[in-house]
Amino acid sequence: MKWLSILFFIICLPVHSQVKSTYFLYDDKEIKIDPRSFNRYILPQLRAINQEFFLILKKLHPLHQSTIKIYQHLKKIERNYNSFSKECGKLDEKCHKALHSIYEQSRELELLLLRPQNEAMSFSHPENVAHTDSLLHLISDMTLIGNTNYRLMHTLEEYLLTANTTFFNFFDERKIIEPKIHQMVVTADLMLTPLLKKELKDPFHSVWIHFFSNINEHLLHNKDQKFLISRLEELNLAWNTFHMKMTKENNDLPNNLIKLIKIMHNRWNSCLKIILR
Repeated sequence: MKWLSILFFIICLPVHSQVKSTYFLYDDKEIKIDPRSFNRYILPQLRAINQEFFLILKKLHPLHQSTIKIYQHLKKIERNYNSFSKECGKLDEKCHKALHSIYEQSRELELLLLRPQNEAMSFSHPENVAHTDSLLHLISDMTLIGNTNYRLMHTLEEYLLTANTTFFNFFDERKIIEPKIHQMVVTADLMLTPLLKKELKDPFHSVWIHFFSNINEHLLHNKDQKFLISRLEELNLAWNTFHMKMTKENNDLPNNLIKLIKIMHNRWNSCLKIILR
């Protein structure tokens, strides 16, 4: 039997719950997560960790309140369109309603993009004085999403109008709609961390890419236990690297946020104990 090791830091656990070894040894083929534990304990803990990560971003810069909403809204559009594309070979009444719902979500996105265009995005705003270049990039990214979304709404309108006509057969929505949504999601992904201090950008971006984006998509949305088992070591390494950098290095992170990261660390460790017991 081939044994693998998973790095498991126990820095923040209470003394009575610490494990003597700094490693858990396990065979990934033998890990079995009880479905009840997964749904009743692991998923709620991961959901809390995810919410706390977004809360930290909002605390570090007020504009992240808007960028996070834009990203989450675009992911909703992407998922709804993927479902529509998979289930709707023809535009019957049910699929027509689904497509119209996506169109309405595209209109809502237009409003979300307008909300930050106020004093919060002013270059004279105290939170933005040290982030002029980053703010310029953020404005550019929001403009790009806004222009792409305008074209998406026009395409969706055309799709809906041609649904019951002979022109519908010549409308290849996959080549037109899907790339627009994908481009906006990728751009919004890059808008999550640009307004952080220089020393925080890389670790926050890294833990987002290697931990939280996977948690969001594969676990909180798809509830994929197999993904959790197969990528457990990678997820654990990504989280612990972030945790060490934020709690052990001098990065001027406020004490209240360091305490929150330690709470998140305890949540993750408690998930590991359930998974590996």
